[in-house]
Amino acid sequence: MGIKILADSCCDLPGFEKNDWGVRLIPLKITVGDKTYVDDGSIDIPELISAMRNCPSSPATACPSPADYADAMSGDDDVIVVTLSSKLSGSYQSAKAGAELKRGAGRVHVLDSQSASAGEVLLVHNLLRLIRGGMGFSELVVRAEKLADDMKTFFVLQSLDNLVKTGRINRLVGQLASILHMRPIMGEDGAGSIVLLEKIRGTQNAMRRLGDLVVETARHAAAAVPARDTVVIAHCNCPDRAQELKNAILRGSKVIRDVLVVATGGLSTVYANDGGIVIGY
Repeated sequence: MGIKILADSCCDLPGFEKNDWGVRLIPLKITVGDKTYVDDGSIDIPELISAMRNCPSSPATACPSPADYADAMSGDDDVIVVTLSSKLSGSYQSAKAGAELKRGAGRVHVLDSQSASAGEVLLVHNLLRLIRGGMGFSELVVRAEKLADDMKTFFVLQSLDNLVKTGRINRLVGQLASILHMRPIMGEDGAGSIVLLEKIRGTQNAMRRLGDLVVETARHAAAAVPARDTVVIAHCNCPDRAQELKNAILRGSKVIRDVLVVATGGLSTVYANDGGIVIGY
């Protein structure tokens, strides 16, 4: 009997198709117009971006069912499930319901990431590191909740349209950003809801400020939690921008030792949209 990690498919793991991390992802579904995509690693991301751009209606997403989660949880292994923020999706509640339906002796803890995309990847990365270090399930559950509470999420998007259309952010924020040609730096409020952090004019300025925010956050966090040495950057169809940001963070911080760059999968692409950057630290 061991410990395994599950996550919903908003967790943009590297090598998802090859399952390099040995983590099972439970797919959400995405509907654009009259076409539904299963977010199982098979989606052609440029095609999805094009479909969203050309569709007059907003995309819709559907979280995994409790039965989907129950099937993945069942067995005698203990399981930690990392989900999208409960403020953004029903994935967390579905996983909680699935835990009541599972079969087998394994214990289950459903972790509300209070984040998405890069934030989920960072949590999975840190949990795997603790498991490989020999940490037991009960202590791992406590540590997992602490990691989620301490984590910060930042993002800069080229377009806020899909977040506005689906009610994830205030319509006025999106309108002002469009009218004033702003690139707002967004984040979470400490409980998983999206908030505006700063208003920056121009993409390059926003990227520079985003890197500075991560470096500043790392400096303040170092005394309290020295182990927070990894950053995850998820990019939507902009690998060069992500690499430049990675280099800037590593140059600017003595605390951060590793910056993992990943590409957004289907679900994250719906909200990050073409050119979006999401950071978990």
